Amino acid sequence: MRKLFLLLTIVGFVSFTSCDSAKSAATSTLASETMDYAGMKDLFNNSPEIQGKVQDQLLNNKSLRNKATSYLKDNPESAAKVAEFMKGNPGAAKGKLMEYVLDNPELTKKAMNWITSNPDILKKALKLIGM
Repeated sequence: MRKLFLLLTIVGFVSFTSCDSAKSAATSTLASETMDYAGMKDLFNNSPEIQGKVQDQLLNNKSLRNKATSYLKDNPESAAKVAEFMKGNPGAAKGKLMEYVLDNPELTKKAMNWITSNPDILKKALKLIGM
């Protein structure tokens, strides 16, 4: 009888702690929903790990990639370099263009600044990486 009570106590404790940790994990994934723009921007700017994950999403997420490439094509400061790449690589997919952008520090900085200057895009990017 004591062994059964001990076993039930251990099972109850384990299930309680696992529910508590699942609850806290669910809460932390909603950071982009509860954090204000300044907080998201600060988080992004001060974390090279988050910036790296967002750069991965620029390559892998079609919607984010298309918006970023459109911005870079329309931006007078980056349009010439983007046009130069497109001229040298006719018919290149936007994924190849984004690889070129991320290989170029100046263009990468422009793309990342665009993300941080646009609250909706920043929020979307952070959601894509699970923040």
